[in-house]
Amino acid sequence: MCPMTADAWSELLVGSERLTALYSELPPLEGLVLRSVQLSPYGAGVTLRVELPRFPDDAPPAWVEAGCDRFEAQIEFMGVGEDLRMRGVPSGSVVDIVLDCYAEGRERRIAVAVSGPGLSLDFTAHAALKVGHLNAYCSGGADPSTARRWFESRLDQHLNPERVLPPTTAKAFYER
Repeated sequence: MCPMTADAWSELLVGSERLTALYSELPPLEGLVLRSVQLSPYGAGVTLRVELPRFPDDAPPAWVEAGCDRFEAQIEFMGVGEDLRMRGVPSGSVVDIVLDCYAEGRERRIAVAVSGPGLSLDFTAHAALKVGHLNAYCSGGADPSTARRWFESRLDQHLNPERVLPPTTAKAFYER
């Protein structure tokens, strides 16, 4: 697995069936729009809410019928080390996420580098990624934070009946 290629992140995914069902091939972690960075208050975790650079190939019919052309997901990194460093503020910046092998005893770990104009975020984490809160929306000139959303998960659909992203303080959406 070392050195890691840009599309090798799929090998690190845990419980990724919902995401991989949407793509014939997952896009690399390049040219992502970084919407938010969430630091877990319950442990060593970092969650990035990102817009992937390519809309899913096998999107649900409801998304296609609605004219959705943008796709967001939350990527969760677990077991984040004390080496986390962040400079800048995520403000819809286009970023690349580079993952590389990191040796620390017997534990499988990765070095994570998120970089884009005016932003850098670096840390080490356990070599496993969770992806959740998959949703699609129509760009159509609307502000992405207020655009109507089509959530993949039934729970997200239930928790967000108004079909908009909840505020970043909504624990049920950003901390599970």
